[in-house]
Amino acid sequence: MNYTIKTIAILALVATVLTSCKKENTTSTPAPTPTGNFTFKVDGTAVTVDSARAVLYTLGVSPFNREIDVYGFKAGQQVIEMHFHPTAGTYPAGKNFDGVWMTYDEGLDFYDSESGSLVLTTCDTVSNKIEGTFHFTGKNFSGTATRNITEGSLMVTKLSRQ
Repeated sequence: MNYTIKTIAILALVATVLTSCKKENTTSTPAPTPTGNFTFKVDGTAVTVDSARAVLYTLGVSPFNREIDVYGFKAGQQVIEMHFHPTAGTYPAGKNFDGVWMTYDEGLDFYDSESGSLVLTTCDTVSNKIEGTFHFTGKNFSGTATRNITEGSLMVTKLSRQ
């Protein structure tokens, strides 16, 4: 009878350990974090981003296809999005991943970069700091309206990796 009580105690202990060590299978998107300085003007009207999120990832199989996506939020809504290579330099704006692809999000309409540039003065993926300036002319999907994004200043100090 003693043997049975010991066996039950050991099984209970093993079950407790296995249950407490169970790994959750859920992954969550990191919450936007406050940013030091992320501002721009839309057709002359100033916008200051409340928070930003940056994600470093590999696009395709080549190690040279590293990209960063930066998302800016105002009042909880995304207002700007940028995709670029994770190195300092000047990138021409367009609708491809050879330079920088920037989008101004107006809620019901999106304005993708047709011209302009992003100048990254700092792109440190080890210390998690991205700084630069930007401007672009964005055109909506139907091609009937444009928005001029000027005097853009970007600083993000938190970077997640995928």
